[in-house]
Amino acid sequence: MIRVKATREGLVGKQTATGWTIDTVFPYVALPSHRALGRWIIIRNVTNGIRCCAQVRDVGPFNTQDDSYVFQSLTADYLPNSPEIRPASELGLSVSALGTNNAGIDLGDAVWKLLDMKDNTDIEWEFV
Repeated sequence: MIRVKATREGLVGKQTATGWTIDTVFPYVALPSHRALGRWIIIRNVTNGIRCCAQVRDVGPFNTQDDSYVFQSLTADYLPNSPEIRPASELGLSVSALGTNNAGIDLGDAVWKLLDMKDNTDIEWEFV
């Protein structure tokens, strides 16, 4: 699993990169890769151990082509004990010119609640 800082996306009523209107019911996340759209992931709140599944329905935070971070665990040369590739947003790099929130994933409201998140904190995630 990849450990990164997570933030709550919010934006209820707005549209995601897939054209889906954000609600508070469906468990979705945003990862910084268009190639991840539609895929399912498992997420674990490292603070309390709670897990849930969610679908990638948006692209972000702040970057849209961070494929090396998003797909590192699926590459042929990935080894479970190898150093993780960090998200560009976490490193302060933003293609949006709007800055970053230093996170590697945005969580929709339903995921935020399912994981019993109290603040922006670390989670672990992986593709199903």
